[in-house]
Formats: sequence, structure tokens, C-alpha cells
Amino acid sequence: MESYLGKVIGSWDSEKINDFWDFASKEPNKYFTHNQGNEIVRYFESDLSKHDKILDYGAGLGFLSEILLKKGYQVKCMDSSSDSLQVLDDKLKSYPNYLGAQNLKDLQKTDEKFEVIFVIEVIEHLDDVFLDELLKNVKALLSEGGKVIFTTPNNEDLTQSYIYCPFSDLIFHRWQHVRSWNKESLAKTLDSKGFNSIETRETHFLPKPKWKGLNRKSAGLYLDYLKHKIEKKRPHLVGIASVL
Repeated sequence: MESYLGKVIGSWDSEKINDFWDFASKEPNKYFTHNQGNEIVRYFESDLSKHDKILDYGAGLGFLSEILLKKGYQVKCMDSSSDSLQVLDDKLKSYPNYLGAQNLKDLQKTDEKFEVIFVIEVIEHLDDVFLDELLKNVKALLSEGGKVIFTTPNNEDLTQSYIYCPFSDLIFHRWQHVRSWNKESLAKTLDSKGFNSIETRETHFLPKPKWKGLNRKSAGLYLDYLKHKIEKKRPHLVGIASVL
């Protein structure tokens, strides 16, 4: 068992993961795609076509999907949380280009294929068993010539987000991350699982703050934004791959 500062790091099974994200779905403003969704779509728009069928794999509460739908893309959502699936349908069903929301088992029964699959901030949550399953599933869901787009924290120090739970006497990551990725480890993993045309990039998805007049808060937001723009370490990692 892994430990940190003398305390065991808790392990995540499917039930715990679903419970965690069912609860997290009640705090939408904390989702990565809630805060960075527009920047993510802007970054990848040159990789997309309005003719593509897009799958948002691990869609959460649909922040990324809704941005894509508003721009006219055809989007289907997949998530393991039943609470999130209900939120997705309630939120997105009015869009004519919305292709519905399903869990993985139901989606696999349809034999649908997708030209683009977004896997946004998912792979850092997966141990080896779950990761192998996800990559196998993604390959099966990709259409011929399609591409999968991954994003994940870049070279994250997991210990910075560890929390001690005094009720269980266990350590866990605040956002259920179980592994850290860098350009080399992501490219090597994708290559070993049979993906091709692999490209990895270090970048950032920091939204440019809105200027609300010359005051301490606006100046602070702009200085923080510029700091992240020019620093050498990029907080986000991108992987794009296909299967021949």
C-alpha cells in the first residue's frame, strides 16, 4: 500500500469513484471545463470539423459539450455518473445537434463511431487497470482516421493536493488524481497501446481575465495571467493520437 507522511493513501474502486463524482456534480463551478472550457475549444478548433461526430468521454456536467454545441458541432456525451447523465440530458436536450448522453456500457451496445473523442482531464484519475480499459474503449469508439484528444495536468506534484481524512485515517487527492503525466510518459503510454501519429504538447488553458477598470483586483488578475503566459513550465498537457 502506498503511503504519505506515515498515512496510507486510499485506493479508488468504481463505487468510490462514482460516489465522489456524484457528490462533485453538486459543485459545478469547480469543474475544470467550467473554468477553462472556452479556452480548450478555442485551442482545438483547427482540429475539428462541423461534419465530425464528437464524443465527450467523461463529460461531467457538460460544460465542454455545451460550448461545442453552441458552435454547431455534433456532440454525444458519455459519463459513468448516473447523476451527471441526468444533468446532461436536462441541460443539453434543447440543442438540435446534441446526440444524447449514455454510460459506457449502453454506448458500446450501439456500435457508434466518432471522428473526434475528447478525453479532458480524465487520465490522471485512472490506475493501470482503469487506464488500460479506457484506452481500449477509446480505440474501439474511434472511426477510421479519427483522432482522440487528451488533456491532463502537466507534471503535477500530487502531494500538493493530498488531504488527510481523520474519519478514515487515509490520505486522498482532493480531485481524485492517482497519477502524474509528462510529455514523455504520455507519448510512451499511447505508443505502447497501439496509437499512431502521437503528438504531445505542453500548454495552458488560462482564460484572459476581463478588464473591469483599473483597480487592485483587475491588475492582480492580469499580472497573474501574464506570469503564467511567460513562465517556462506550462500547467497543462495535451496529447493527440489516432489509430490506423
